[in-house]
Formats: sequence, C-alpha cells, structure tokens
Amino acid sequence: MISQVLNMGFLLGAATETRSGLSDLVDDRDRRTTPVDEGGLADYTDAQIQEVVDELLRASQAAVQEQDPMSSDMWMPREPILAILQTELTRLLEEGPAELVDDTDGVVTRRIEGDQGVRESDGRRAFGPFEITTPWILGDPRWLWLGVIKAWYGFKKKVEFGGLPPQAVAIAEDARIILVGDWGSGLPRAQAVASHIRATLNEGIEEGREQHVIHLGDVYYSGSKKEYTEHFLAHWPVREAEEIGSYTLCGNHDMYRGGHEFYRTALADPRFERQKGKSVFALRNKYWQFLGLDTAYEDKRLSNGQVEWIGQQVDHAPTRRTALMSHHQLFSAYQNSGEQLRTQLKPLLDNDSVDAWFWGHEHRCLTYEPQHGVKFASCVGHGGIPQYLVRSDSDPLLAGLRYDYRERFGKGPEPWNTFGFAVIDLDKTAMTIRYVNERGVVHHSENI
Repeated sequence: MISQVLNMGFLLGAATETRSGLSDLVDDRDRRTTPVDEGGLADYTDAQIQEVVDELLRASQAAVQEQDPMSSDMWMPREPILAILQTELTRLLEEGPAELVDDTDGVVTRRIEGDQGVRESDGRRAFGPFEITTPWILGDPRWLWLGVIKAWYGFKKKVEFGGLPPQAVAIAEDARIILVGDWGSGLPRAQAVASHIRATLNEGIEEGREQHVIHLGDVYYSGSKKEYTEHFLAHWPVREAEEIGSYTLCGNHDMYRGGHEFYRTALADPRFERQKGKSVFALRNKYWQFLGLDTAYEDKRLSNGQVEWIGQQVDHAPTRRTALMSHHQLFSAYQNSGEQLRTQLKPLLDNDSVDAWFWGHEHRCLTYEPQHGVKFASCVGHGGIPQYLVRSDSDPLLAGLRYDYRERFGKGPEPWNTFGFAVIDLDKTAMTIRYVNERGVVHHSENI
C-alpha cells in the first residue's frame, strides 16, 4: 500500500483529474476530423465513458460527507469506483516511472518520493495536489483511465453466484478453527498476523489437532487478480498439500470489481478446494455447525436462497449448536448497521437458534453480550487494516459490548489499532476462543 493512495484528499484529487481527462477525451472525439489511436479506450462509447465520469463525480461528492477520524491518513472509501481507482493507481505507480520510497511517517510502508506530506493543525496528514498528467508519476494517464473503465464495467456485470453447498464439510469434535478478518492488505503487519497464525497451526500439528483457517472477507482495494495473488494467496498461512482446511468469505471489497477474481483466483487455489468454488459453506460435527455466509454478493444482505438454506440447516440439526460467520455485522456498537440481516433472519433470531456469530467489516476486535437473539457475537475484523482508535482504554465500554480491544500499535502520535485473529478450540459442546494479537500475545479469551 502507498500512503498517498490511502489519503482522502489525494485520492479525490486523482478522481477529479481522471474525470477531467475522460471528459476531454469525449470532447476531443466530437471535434476530431481525423482518427487518433486511443488504444483500448476506443472500445468504449462516449456514453460509457460519460457514465464513468458521472459516477466518479457522484462518488466523490458522497465521500466528502464521511467524517471518520483520520480518514485522510487511512481512507477506505465505501464507493466501489473509488476503491477501483485506488487499485489502478497502485498498479501504475508500482509499474510506472514514479519512485516509491519508505514512508517513516505513515501507517503504511511506502509513499511517492518528493512529497513527504505535512501535518495539519488537527494532526491529519496532507499531500500536495496529485496531477496524474505529470509524466514522472504515471507516464501516460490513459492507462489509468482504461483500467478504471474496465474495472467499473466488471463491477456492473458481476460474476454469477456460485450456489449453495450440497453438503457440509465434516470436522472433528475437537477441531481448531482460526478466524481472521479484513486481512487481505498485504501490509507487513498483516504478514505478521499470518506468521502467528502459522505458529498456532504448528502447535496444533504437534498436538494432532484437526485445523481450519477461515478468512472473513475483504482483499484490498477492489479484489483484482494482482491483489488476490500478492496480498492474499502469497501470505496465506496454510501451505499447499497440508491437511488443513482453508476457506474465505466474500466481502464488499471482494465485489468491487464484480467478484470475478474471488472465484477465479482465490477459490481456484488448491488450498481452498474444500470450499468447492462456492462463497457459502458449512462445517459440521456431532455438536456444532459453522455456516459461512455471503453478505456481499448483494451488499449487506443474504441473497440467492441463503435465508432458506440457513433455516434448513438449523431445522435438520436441532441438537447441534449453530455458529454463523459473515463479512458484514448483524449489529454494531460503533455503527448503525445490520438491519437488513436482522429482518431477513427474524424468525431464526426470535427462536434463539444462533449460539454464536462471527463477522468482520469493521476493523476492530469486539465481543458482545447476548442480544438480537444471538447468545454470543464477535467482530474479528482487525486482521490487516489500520483503524484509528476513537476510544482509549480508560473509556467505558459502549452499550452491549463485553470486550473492546483498544491496544495502540507502536509509539507514534496517532492511536492506531493493533492487528490480530481469533482461535476457536472445540471440545464437544464447548467452545473456547482465544484472541491473539500481531505479536502472538493472547489478550482475551471467552468460553461459550
């Protein structure tokens, strides 16, 4: 990741430059009397290009309403086209003439040479204006325009849903299940998380314990093939040909290019063979069933028969305890979210049929008191993206929380979160959960 690409003002400036360049391209077409080589841009009509221009404007206007603390330093836009722009900028900056150097003042590792950034009065970091037409940055900016347009129409024509699993994967009564969420950033700190997951797996191998590792979704910025290859698969802690299960849920960032590479690259990796090419899966033993759900194919809701499928799994296994896993949260102490999921699953939740629910999306580590028909819930979304801590250790817990991990990373001036993951050890009907940070330290545990 590159500091400028994560900077809100910098990225919105790049969006403005891209809009301007594409608008000029359309205008030039109208004035031209002789053909000009436009490369791949010639494959797109004026109307298609104008749609991208309009979407960049709409998304940029929506983005300025975001008031998250320190968003200018570590911005993950909610708008797909801006996440696409982050992907394409990163790709071209890595391939192009710009020099990337270590960023000792940032939350990620690299920045464009020549602009270190300055701290404003409120502590936020500002970079100089980004002029993508400057040759030393990108060379020919049309490669950026083309990449954004291609990805946008990939997003609009999303991949076909992979279907529901015909059967569950059988797991041992004492299986270990490791959960990590929002991990696919490729950052060195995310790689440290993977190293400690690997150490935990090695311990389990020595104990003779069956093990499974589950990613709760999101490969950044927009789930391109390069991002899956370099940010996700290259650092996945399970080795090829090991008898350790690997699974990944679909998150909103996985769908920002239409979800094509989620299926084509991530699920095609042999380590994820047990998932059978589907974004929904089930793990089951005599006492527990873990149901992995897709809340991103249709954003923040269950689609394609999943609601009925969950009901069937619960009805057919009345003596088993049920744990659900999803990218998006059923509820949150920090955000107003989850209403669609609560509405869709109201009959199930009203019957207290859910013993546990694990999710990501928020880049936090939280556990909750029983609520909304769920006996235990936990957010495990702190696997790979820096989150600005808006509350300190001395602040009381927000309503409904049982635990809120607020350990600061490092000794810098800004309170950034510490990454980590969760380790579930089953023992018949019992479940022990250990929360491990990026240094390998257990900072919390639960028994349910």
